[in-house]
Amino acid sequence: MRVALIELAHGNRILAVMTGQTLGPAITPDQRQLLAGALPKLKWLGVRDEGSATLARGLGAHPEAIHQQLDDAFFLEPVVPAGEAMARFRGGQERWIAVTLDASFAAPGRARALQVLASQLDSLAGHLAASLVFVPHVGGGASADAPAGRALAACLRSPLRQLDVLEPREVRWLMERADLVISTRYHPLVFAVSAGTPALGIWTDAYTRIKLRGAMAPAGLEGYAMPLDEAERGSFLPLVLELWYWRDAVRKHLARLHGEAQAWESERWRGLCLNLNPGVNAEPTPASRHAVSVGAMGPLVPSAPATLTEEQWHRYDRDGYLRLGKLLSDEELAVLRERIDAIMLGRIRYPTLQMQLDTRGRYNDLPGPVEGFLGETLEYRKIQGLEADPLVLEFVRRDLFREICARHYGAHAAVSVFRVMMANKPAGRGTYLPWHQDAGDVWKLDRDPLVTLWVALDPSTRANGCVQVIPGTHRLGLLSRNGSNISAAGIGRYCREEAIEYLEVVAGEALLMHNWLLHRSDVNRGGTPRRALSACYMDGRTVNTLSGKRYPIVFGDYADLEAAMPFLQAVQEENRHLREAANEAARFAKSLLEDNQRREQMRREAEEYAKSLEAGLGRPRNSATP
Repeated sequence: MRVALIELAHGNRILAVMTGQTLGPAITPDQRQLLAGALPKLKWLGVRDEGSATLARGLGAHPEAIHQQLDDAFFLEPVVPAGEAMARFRGGQERWIAVTLDASFAAPGRARALQVLASQLDSLAGHLAASLVFVPHVGGGASADAPAGRALAACLRSPLRQLDVLEPREVRWLMERADLVISTRYHPLVFAVSAGTPALGIWTDAYTRIKLRGAMAPAGLEGYAMPLDEAERGSFLPLVLELWYWRDAVRKHLARLHGEAQAWESERWRGLCLNLNPGVNAEPTPASRHAVSVGAMGPLVPSAPATLTEEQWHRYDRDGYLRLGKLLSDEELAVLRERIDAIMLGRIRYPTLQMQLDTRGRYNDLPGPVEGFLGETLEYRKIQGLEADPLVLEFVRRDLFREICARHYGAHAAVSVFRVMMANKPAGRGTYLPWHQDAGDVWKLDRDPLVTLWVALDPSTRANGCVQVIPGTHRLGLLSRNGSNISAAGIGRYCREEAIEYLEVVAGEALLMHNWLLHRSDVNRGGTPRRALSACYMDGRTVNTLSGKRYPIVFGDYADLEAAMPFLQAVQEENRHLREAANEAARFAKSLLEDNQRREQMRREAEEYAKSLEAGLGRPRNSATP
């Protein structure tokens, strides 16, 4: 329709402008041909994001005609919704979270993603003491999002209030009163940015990636738009709690952005009017051309004073570990122990947890961690994925650990967790863990994590299998490229008995450990369990070398792979082509094998037929008697 209008205007010598567009990212050859014919005829082309601007230039649009802009919906004036149903939002003090999911979440193919997302929304609502409100897509009339709201409600433990469809101005008013906005759709994010409300977007494909990141980019908050597959692996809750941590700073920044945007918008309309008046020099100002980059938000870095002293850092650099003292009070310990027991007994379940049973000492018999609940027992050896639990995550995200990670990875770097887990040595049991390093190719990461925080939930002693270390061995580097367990020769050289230090700690005491430090632990010969929580922190850009996937961000925002590492997209695309070529070669080889089998069968049949002919020729003919 827009292309037809451009061509019609051009044919009648009427100047044409187009504003507020998202182009691509994928277009068909026919669409490319139509756009390449139409875009150069525009006097002014307003686009919402840099990707659209780049595509427009590639399709022949005049560079001076391309202007990045805020979406027109950003400037929509709010209107108070009518009716008693909105009374609770007008002056109440209740904390609430606005949620918008598109219609695809009602489809069977989204069932797993919806289940995991609902579990994380439950945790978020409970942790923030907030209610969940489903806000369907704006527009009037029936909403296609309503089934998605009902599907979400069916997965939640928390109550979900589902609103009727509101007009755009009413939704803008509503977003201003929300404490958080979670959306897979575009407009709720635009309204949230305009209203000064912290928001997180979840994109489901390449197109919605462009749209949602574009909605957040004017504020420099596109790092709070994440892909659905990452949310499905449990990365949503840590990232949204990081956004909540910075909520006051985000609100202040968005308020400043809204004030500056009014001036940008006036300049944009001035440029539009000049370009539509052929008698006036229509050269726009640079400010109107690049307005959306002005509001970019700088890195969010905590300003609290350092907690660890330089002397402590010196000891850590020397030894490869540091005693952090008792970080959990007796009350906090009791709550966390109760939560861990409830998870082991199945009273609390999260769909992304991985569980591993104890082997009574035999390390080589250990099964791999399994996703899903394996039965009611307090004798699990390991439970991974505990970043799904808000109580555990609250501990993992302490400012002290933020400071430690900033020291290792840089103050402005995002930090992710490879795993947050409970390690358990049941009373009189437990698995022996041999000398090893927590790094190397065995972990299937593109870079080694360096930091592990370990906190005892129970007293840890020699009798019940406390951690044993060889101080200073982190400075040896990796003793094996593969990592993990070291060789017998390495043990003989570096792990002499007199060098071992036993890290006995009281319940609630924490240890900072370098991942290359040689360490092990024995079985539990005592009468009580020895449980601990640990979190392995790493550079937020770390990816799995097998899948190319990321890990949950706990400090900082989400660095989009395509934006942060564009080469990876090319590598993944090349791998896709190679897999397709390999599959095609396998199919061809199979067809050749089947063809050879058919030919072999034909040969055998021909051979049998030839033998039958030979046999017939060898028999005497019956002669007639004259």
